[in-house]
Order: sequence, then C-alpha cells, then structure tokens
Amino acid sequence: MKGTKSAIRYAQSLLSLSIEKGVLEEAKADMTLVSTVCEQNHDLELMLQSPIIKTEKKQSVLKSVFENSVSALTLDFIALITSKGRERLIPNIAASFIELYKTNKGIVTVYVTSAVALTETQKTDVAKDLNLTGTVELVEIVDPSILGGMIIKIGDMRFDASISRKIHDLKFDISKH
Repeated sequence: MKGTKSAIRYAQSLLSLSIEKGVLEEAKADMTLVSTVCEQNHDLELMLQSPIIKTEKKQSVLKSVFENSVSALTLDFIALITSKGRERLIPNIAASFIELYKTNKGIVTVYVTSAVALTETQKTDVAKDLNLTGTVELVEIVDPSILGGMIIKIGDMRFDASISRKIHDLKFDISKH
C-alpha cells in the first residue's frame, strides 16, 4: 500500500466516515480525482510539499482546484488535513484510500505485463485462471522488451513467465557449466 502510516490512518478515517455517511462511492470518486490531479500536476505537488508557502494559501489553492469537483465531505477533509499541516500527505492519502476501498469491496488488482496487447478473451482467461476470490481488476501493461509470455503481479507476489526471463535463466545456467 502506498503511503506512510499517517496517510493510511487518515485514509482509514475518511473511509470509515464515508461508510458511516453512506457516501463511499462518492468519496472513492473524489479520491480518485484528487490522486489523478496530484499525479498530473507536478506544481501542485511541489506546493503541497513546500514549507515556505503558508497554510492559508495552500487551503485557498486546494479549494479553488477541487471546490466544484468533489463533495463537501471531501473538501472539508482536505481543509482539515491542510489545517493540521499535513497537506504534503494528500497524494498518499488519496492513493491509500483507493487501496483501502478496494480491500473493503473485495477488489484484487492484478498487473499483467505482456509483449503485445491482450485480447478481451485473454484478459478474461487470465482473470479466471488465477482463481482469486472477489472482483479482479486487471491492469494491462504492454512491454515489448519481455519478448513474449507474461509477468503477473498481485500485491507482493510476482510470477514471471516471460521469454526474456527464460532466456536470462538459460544464460545463467549455461554460464555455470
């Protein structure tokens, strides 16, 4: 999970509050937007990290960026985080919230790296063959350097059945003899 312990605790608080208020899906959409905006706007991230910029200015910028895009709960949450001087954690809180949301909903993210784009049938077959409980969210990564086969990553586990890995292993075996 992305983030520091503090970011995870804040994300857990927002998750609990959004469940309690019955706005979990709305909060998830908001945190996805916050995460995307922070990832795509390097200047915003730098501003959040800066100790020189005053809290009031940061709150003003964040309010103007998100005011018409997120719910009142999320806007209040961002204001609270900023007022506590923890605005640098906002991108990590958003990422942690999304991970906690997925865990709460039983969604398992599977990263599949292949040399060429997979067909819909192949994606379905991969998801089915993994025999995972819950909903599988398949993230496809195309990397021609693996030559063929695929690399599957689920959480901390990684299964590498790529041609480039097999060539590497073969070279290693030959060099030992």
